Amino acid sequence: MLRKLLLGRLGGSTPDPIETAFGILERDVMRVLWADSDLAVRDVQARLTRRAAYTTVMTTLDRLYKKGVLNRRQTGRAFLYSTALTGAQLRAQIAGGVLSGLLKGRDGATAPLLSNFVESVSEQDGGAELLRELEGLVKQKRRQLAKDQKR
Repeated sequence: MLRKLLLGRLGGSTPDPIETAFGILERDVMRVLWADSDLAVRDVQARLTRRAAYTTVMTTLDRLYKKGVLNRRQTGRAFLYSTALTGAQLRAQIAGGVLSGLLKGRDGATAPLLSNFVESVSEQDGGAELLRELEGLVKQKRRQLAKDQKR
């Protein structure tokens, strides 16, 4: 449950992290590759729901590869593309990056951010259960950090 909250699924009111982090064509390309893997540029282009030039699709695939969300391997003169992450993994990575960025601020904004997060969690359906899950995750992380410090 807490995972859904972190991934931006609060009753549909919070946008999907993929919707905000990627452009329309990038999202469409990712959807094609989540459905089928090991596709060449032409294969991806043919499966898109909108028309896009071959070079535009090729550039988009290359950009997504450089962002680390696609894998590619060469066969002959062509590259075959596949996703490096599932949709859930990509959403978690985006959400984690946003949270990390917000928490890195040393301008005193960390406490209000955490307070707002806890308040948002508690306001959700099943808020008490979400807070218990969050508390369990915090305890688990504290144990792991203590173990790591002993090494």
